[in-house]
Amino acid sequence: MNCKTCNNPYENTAQYCSNCGAKIVSDRLSLKGTWEEFVGPFFSWDNNFWRTFIGLFTNPKDVLEAYISGARKKYFQPFSYIILYATIAVFFYKFFPLDIIFDYSEGFTKGYNSTNSSGNVPKIDMKGFMETLMSYYNFFVLLLIPIYALTSYIIFNKRGHNFFEHLVFNSYLQTNLGFISLVLQVVLVNIIGMSFGTYSILFLLLFILFTLYAFKKLYEQNIKQSLISGVKYLLLFAALYLVIIIAFSIFFGIIYIITSM
Repeated sequence: MNCKTCNNPYENTAQYCSNCGAKIVSDRLSLKGTWEEFVGPFFSWDNNFWRTFIGLFTNPKDVLEAYISGARKKYFQPFSYIILYATIAVFFYKFFPLDIIFDYSEGFTKGYNSTNSSGNVPKIDMKGFMETLMSYYNFFVLLLIPIYALTSYIIFNKRGHNFFEHLVFNSYLQTNLGFISLVLQVVLVNIIGMSFGTYSILFLLLFILFTLYAFKKLYEQNIKQSLISGVKYLLLFAALYLVIIIAFSIFFGIIYIITSM
């Protein structure tokens, strides 16, 4: 039989086309089938979102290689995955704000402005800044992923994947971590009351372990190779991140000086 999407031949037992990744449907339309098509994207554990999310934990190599190998309908597309997460994150932080950050920001604002009684330096509103920052969280997610991609591309440059393929890999990995962070924040910080500092350390450990695990599976590394690559990855990412932060600070500092003159 041939695939109805790309006309590529497939075996009778196949569930997805090996050429285009389309799901093979041989049943006729029925009330049950129509209902499953309607509610499937929202509730089915077999839909692209859940298959992608769970697959990145159980079989990351298959998920990461599927898109770049051409099977682009089997899993959620990476950049759509980012946009979905970023959209959810914007609304999420509206309903589940990190009060500890806003409380600290408010205290910082009061302390800074009280020492600036002369008014020579413009007053700041750190709380308002943090609220704005969280409102545009999706843009910061998008900006960080190329840094992750550049880091993994440099560390694993002998493995045969180019920068844009690493961009796909890291889009999947960091978005999955993003979804996990939303759940962990509600449970640990908003409900249980864990301190934000403890939560940050816990999530950093999760980030390190998940990233090491994913690339270990992708490149079939042993534990020693994985640990060495992981240390290099973290050090290089920290260096690149620091350079970018310094560059942005200098840029906005110059803008601030020019506009204040």
